[in-house]
Amino acid sequence: MKQLRITVLTFLGLAAFLKNDDGKEILTGEQKETITGAWGEEFASGFIASLQSGGNDEAAATVLATQMSNFTAAQVAQVTALSAKVLKLENDITTLAREPEPDKKPAIVALVGKWVPSGKDTHLYASGDAIMAIDGKHPYNQRAYASLASRHGLMIPTYEASSTDYTSLGSDLGEYNRIRKQDGIQSFLVEQPTLEGKIFQLESGYQDQADLVNMFLTDDFSQSDSTALGSTFDNVVKGGYKFEPEVLTMYDVMFAHVFTQLKTLEKTWIGYLNKEGSSTMKMSFIEYILVETAKKLRNEQELRRVRGIRVNPTVNVPGTALGAANGLLKFLKNQIALFKLRPFALGEWTAGTICDYVYRGTQMVPQTLRDTGRIVLYMSTDAHALYLKGLRLLWGENTDFKAPGSKVFEYPEVEIIPIPGMSPSQRMIWTFKGNIALFEDKPQEMLSFNIEQRDWSLKVWSNWRESIWAYRTGRKFASLAEIPEDYSTQLLFLNDVDDPATYYTAMAHDDATPSVANHTSLVTVSNTSALAITNIDDAVVGQEIRIKWGAGTNLPTIAKSGNFSTLPAAISAPEVGDILTLKKRSDGKFIQVSFLTTAQQGAVAFADGDATPSVLNGVKFVTVANTGATAITTFDDAVQGVVFTVWGGSNTNSSTIANSGNFSLTAAMTLGVGTYIVLEKMQDGKFWEITRG
Repeated sequence: MKQLRITVLTFLGLAAFLKNDDGKEILTGEQKETITGAWGEEFASGFIASLQSGGNDEAAATVLATQMSNFTAAQVAQVTALSAKVLKLENDITTLAREPEPDKKPAIVALVGKWVPSGKDTHLYASGDAIMAIDGKHPYNQRAYASLASRHGLMIPTYEASSTDYTSLGSDLGEYNRIRKQDGIQSFLVEQPTLEGKIFQLESGYQDQADLVNMFLTDDFSQSDSTALGSTFDNVVKGGYKFEPEVLTMYDVMFAHVFTQLKTLEKTWIGYLNKEGSSTMKMSFIEYILVETAKKLRNEQELRRVRGIRVNPTVNVPGTALGAANGLLKFLKNQIALFKLRPFALGEWTAGTICDYVYRGTQMVPQTLRDTGRIVLYMSTDAHALYLKGLRLLWGENTDFKAPGSKVFEYPEVEIIPIPGMSPSQRMIWTFKGNIALFEDKPQEMLSFNIEQRDWSLKVWSNWRESIWAYRTGRKFASLAEIPEDYSTQLLFLNDVDDPATYYTAMAHDDATPSVANHTSLVTVSNTSALAITNIDDAVVGQEIRIKWGAGTNLPTIAKSGNFSTLPAAISAPEVGDILTLKKRSDGKFIQVSFLTTAQQGAVAFADGDATPSVLNGVKFVTVANTGATAITTFDDAVQGVVFTVWGGSNTNSSTIANSGNFSLTAAMTLGVGTYIVLEKMQDGKFWEITRG
């Protein structure tokens, strides 16, 4: 009866029959007519009687079975098909009951096209989605945007988070943070290649101001034997020893963080992964975070070992990773400033000159050292790649050419060792292998985390010492002029260029007197309020300095006063991308070499006093300071129909163009700073003015 009951329910498309006041199952008039039409009056009456008896009326069941035996073949087939359908549904229900509910798959949004940060974006990838907003509620988006922008030359201040940002993560991901995706949390942190062992040896057990004693052997020691002539010993003694300490400076570095809102973390993120029950301390999750933190600390240390510049700490103010200790590049600058090293006067190299540059630099290393087979050449990985590429272009067509690998082509006894993280520095360093080393106090001190629970928060910190130094650099002198020009008092050699002029380092926030002690090309950053630059610290007389205005708020201005009183005009409304080039004069004032707006950049400079400058190699040109009055009478190599722009680049004997001769202008033009004229050569051979400003 049970199977027949389910079959009839399936036939009628019902989940259950109706019940009367006594709780017995009944059929409506319409349902009774449907059954009667399919299987006859007798079957319908018998089924209703059996239904009302709850299947317990044996007489009704017997009558029903007899009636079913009288079904036609079609009726039997219909009941059989319905019974099979019921059986399949019951099996499906049983199978599904054993399986977990499938995960909900969130929609995937594809970002189409190439997106480049502009410095003024409000959402990552210009998506417009709330999850991609670049604001204080989404600090991780701010940090990602700053990283992306830096790859395109835009300096965006990086937002430093003080906690783990659970609230904003939860509101961003919404329902997806409740969907089980995996039994772990993914981290996409990529570990940087290490300098330890592979490039520089790591020495432990050093504390602050350790002395590395160097011995220099002065003059010649050997001589012809004059004992047969009766020479006395004291009169023929020669040679000397000079001991000088190399004082190793160790830098104190720390990591400090506090974990809060861990109960909220349990409810919104850890979920079934929680191993601590109701305890507010989620140590299993914190241990996972600290493993990833250890990777991050390692990455920061690797970059700092090369490009770090120590900034002494300020009370109650968090510092930066690169400011925790001096790296290799800063160490070398300090050694030059102490007059221990005379750099090779080689200037900047380019992709086209790097092969000859490496040859000339290696040749300048004293031969007695170079031929020992112990001298190595350190350079950036980018420089090494360009060097190998340049060699192939120079010698690749020779049938006997073999790539030198990590050797100087002309001096194969000198090994080249590329240093990760050193780009864009153009510095090249020649010294004994093993001379430069990494130093620490106790091994693994950086990762020896201290943990302290206070109320419902957890403090984590570690303290360590680190440094990078050379055992032997050179003898110390009182001035650069005193250092021998044959480099005989040095055991470490380097070229005279670090970061190229085209690379800009970020200024400090709210700094009205930025320093060029570390690099002479600076880019502005966001400031908390209006800022006017009043001086440039650590500038050297005659040194060329560049200031580029980067993206951000409260772009700094420069008034035509004080140390900038010689400027042609105040820089009161700079735009992102403008570049100011200056030189410091002996009286402390700064002379403007050029001020190029974004539109002017890439312009070809005319020569001093050129009255017929060529316009063959471009469509943007700029005048320079002329030693005397300069009136442009024509433009050489001009092509009919090519429109070009000439910018005024100086107010010193500014170039002029008369409205006569080869020119048809609206009026005579004086190309002072901030002016420009657009011209086109027409069929009549004259240059016609299109516009000016």
